[in-house]
Amino acid sequence: MMVSNMTDDRIDQPAMSLGKLALHMFGATMAAVFFSGAAAGLIGALGKEEQVKPIGWVIMGVFAALTLAALWFAWVSARRYYRENGPLSPRARRATISAVVAGGLGLVMGAWMSIAGDAPGQPFDVANAPLPAGVAAALIAVIVLVITPVTWFWHRNIDEHEEQSYRTGALVGLYFYSAMAPIWWLGHRGGFLPAVDGMTVYLATMAVWGVVWFRQRHL
Repeated sequence: MMVSNMTDDRIDQPAMSLGKLALHMFGATMAAVFFSGAAAGLIGALGKEEQVKPIGWVIMGVFAALTLAALWFAWVSARRYYRENGPLSPRARRATISAVVAGGLGLVMGAWMSIAGDAPGQPFDVANAPLPAGVAAALIAVIVLVITPVTWFWHRNIDEHEEQSYRTGALVGLYFYSAMAPIWWLGHRGGFLPAVDGMTVYLATMAVWGVVWFRQRHL
């Protein structure tokens, strides 16, 4: 009779890659921005009512819990990457901190726009709802005086591979914009496309930039 030998040796799982961490952080950030913006918009809409119904508090609580869950997921992913790959270099740590600061500012700005948006019937219309002039001016000041220096600081601390991926993404994004903007403009003049939406063009360009950057950097 033959007896097979069983061992208790476990196969070590590969350490989390930087690409996987980037995907986790991106997904968590997008989820946190969406849920926090939805919660803030709902708070602003319900705050105009004399009495908030219990279901309103429940929905706000769910959105807040989902926002915290997304942030917790990002924290757990970062801790796992640190545990499996060791501490970051000082330069990489500074770049990571600046990226986290920029993401946090994005969360705050999105929530602020949701609360301040002057569209009672559309509490979640962050992109197109009118804003009070003071709020719009304050958000512009944050972009110019805070986000711009943080972006410059991040760029100063990235490595050569990151910078090359960044440049390639920017070049492809510029090509995309150079084609998309005139095509949409001409289509509108021809009567078969809606009016050009500058923010849609901007977001689409940034999405192309981000996809190319991620492919060059992590794949």
